[in-house]
Amino acid sequence: MEYNVSKDNDTEKEIEITVARSELEKLIDEETDKLRGEIKLDGFRKGRVPRALVRRKYQDSLKVRAMDSLVKKSYLALLEEKQWQPASQAELLKIEEGDAIRFRLRFEVIPEFEVDNYVNIEIFKEPPVPDDFLLEQGMNVLREQHAEIKEVDRPAVIDDFVTLDIEIQKNGKTEKEKNRKVKIGDRTLPDELNRALVGIKKSDKKQVKLNDVQYKLSIRKIEEKNLPQVDDDFAKNLKMSSVKELQEKLLENIKKQEENRIEEELKESLSEVLLERIRFKTPGALIQKEYEKMLKEYELPDSESNKERFWHIAEKRVRFNLILSKIAKKENLRVVESEVMDFVSKMGIKLNNQNRSEVIDYLGNILNREKTIDFLYKHAKINEKSRIISPKEVANDTRPVRH
Repeated sequence: MEYNVSKDNDTEKEIEITVARSELEKLIDEETDKLRGEIKLDGFRKGRVPRALVRRKYQDSLKVRAMDSLVKKSYLALLEEKQWQPASQAELLKIEEGDAIRFRLRFEVIPEFEVDNYVNIEIFKEPPVPDDFLLEQGMNVLREQHAEIKEVDRPAVIDDFVTLDIEIQKNGKTEKEKNRKVKIGDRTLPDELNRALVGIKKSDKKQVKLNDVQYKLSIRKIEEKNLPQVDDDFAKNLKMSSVKELQEKLLENIKKQEENRIEEELKESLSEVLLERIRFKTPGALIQKEYEKMLKEYELPDSESNKERFWHIAEKRVRFNLILSKIAKKENLRVVESEVMDFVSKMGIKLNNQNRSEVIDYLGNILNREKTIDFLYKHAKINEKSRIISPKEVANDTRPVRH
């Protein structure tokens, strides 16, 4: 096998491969023998059809199969010789037959890059938020979750919920939406419409013109949210004996959530440092695959605006995963199948003969990624930032002033 490189950069390769004609003939013979064992012709038992007859009768399909095999074998041999890791399927650009077989392939590879300076990365940890602030925030969320929404017969005010039909006329086109529910003041509508809804009543109709857009509003109902009082009755409804027990349990849970949040932020800081330190060209095929995965995740169409939004994020994700893979290999970090199966059992994932291998590989990659991130986090140098004290804390600070 000989080859000639016409394009060779960090990620993109275009190569013409030349193979002796005899190699194709050998593969045709192999495909003929395979087919002999599969077919049955009149007058012959299965597997006993003469080779010459099989080759003559199926010569076109045998040649196609042999050529496909020749291209694949040559491609894999080239990857092994060059120690290239493919990032895309090879595209067959052309093929020529003569005394030798010549074909041109185009494909992408994962570039060579070094990983170093990934131990003892300095990152900065936000100091913990005071318990009383966490508790106040958590209690507010809890009250919101158990709030009562009820219809009212009065003019609407800020924070009320308004259910309405809305008709939007713009550039000669009309869009209609029925039973849309909005909260006055939460910016799901333009500010002018929020202001127009204040003071409106059930069954009212109103028109608002904003630049070249005409809005027609028809009010169906107005509702208010009533937050519950935090007392022993509220606590008992949540299976707690008292407000004190509720506060203790809530604070315990919130502090765990806050610790997890801070840890995730630190790990995100680690990723940003690594992405800044370790730079290389990322294969477009891998970015495209990650971009398509993001669109599917968010149920969005492929468009120029979405590409502008997500392509850079997809590139960073791919590059970070390649960096993690390289570090994992260098540090001999790997997840064994028993760890994957423990995770499968813990999550209650059902495996069958059809999906077993695919699911184990997929989860193994995820767990290996997490193991590598945990390794980096464990070996990072974490410093605490000074926290900015709020005016409320200053006002409540009764410690003596030191001179």
